[in-house]
Amino acid sequence: MRGRCGLLVICAAIMLAAVIAAMMPIVSADSRGDNFNHIAAQDGLQKVLIGQNLEFEGFNAPVAVYRVVSGDIANTYTVDNNSVYNVNWPTAGAFYVNYNTTTEKADAQLSVEAPIIPLEIKVGSATVSGVMVSTTAIRIDTAGINLFDEDVVDLVINGPAGQISYDAKNDQQFKGITVSDLKGYGATGGLKISGWKVGEYTFQVKTVSGQACGLEDESAVKSLNIGVIPTPTPVTTPDEKVDVTPLRTTPVVTPTPVPTSAPTPVPTVMPSPSVAPVPVSTPIPTPTPTTPCFEFMCAVVGLVVAVCLIRRRG
Repeated sequence: MRGRCGLLVICAAIMLAAVIAAMMPIVSADSRGDNFNHIAAQDGLQKVLIGQNLEFEGFNAPVAVYRVVSGDIANTYTVDNNSVYNVNWPTAGAFYVNYNTTTEKADAQLSVEAPIIPLEIKVGSATVSGVMVSTTAIRIDTAGINLFDEDVVDLVINGPAGQISYDAKNDQQFKGITVSDLKGYGATGGLKISGWKVGEYTFQVKTVSGQACGLEDESAVKSLNIGVIPTPTPVTTPDEKVDVTPLRTTPVVTPTPVPTSAPTPVPTVMPSPSVAPVPVSTPIPTPTPTTPCFEFMCAVVGLVVAVCLIRRRG
């Protein structure tokens, strides 16, 4: 009875392993931490990155790679001594190793991609460019990187004291690490910065070509300021100085035009009343109505004198 149970357990384990193997995609191309991406003569899509060196293993010579677009062969790439250096093929189309146009079968199929090395500095889910001194850890987020986990890279960190290859206090290695180790720094609290000096830091990922399938590539450079909160204090100081200086200059400039403008109205006002006698000369002819009164009186006086003379004669 025990023998039958043991046999059933073994059969069930074999069947489960077969199911799991069937469900898993076969990706035979791999990095071994050396100068080549190793391509195997097996089924399944194998990843190739632009700039890699390829080593073909288990293929019958001669080996050639064919790029097929819309069912037609667009390019043929010969393989010398089972190796290709610095792949520079297009990323569009399907790539087959030893493609048979009659049977439309091949010894292997490749997927060609451009290398992607994203880099963001985060605290939690937020991208940051500065943190307080009390911050204990950050995340080096490289989500979306398509290098092989076994590829070797350098996480180049430069700070106030120069490049940090190894952080002894927090036991962190940054130079000559695998992509798998690099991804670990992207976890929550992945990269510890407790004890780091205040100042400006830069981060960049660079491949170690001879240990990354021959790929030479690097990420963008990202900056992080540790102790960024106190820095705004000196920034406001020059603003206050700029505000004070114009207040001193404006009162000095305004009194100077005041004396120049004061004398100008004095001469302009004084001559204007002196011209007033001009209209006084015009009323002089107005005595003309008085002259007839004078003549009338003279006539009356003359008449009186004439009457007196006549009386005397009479």
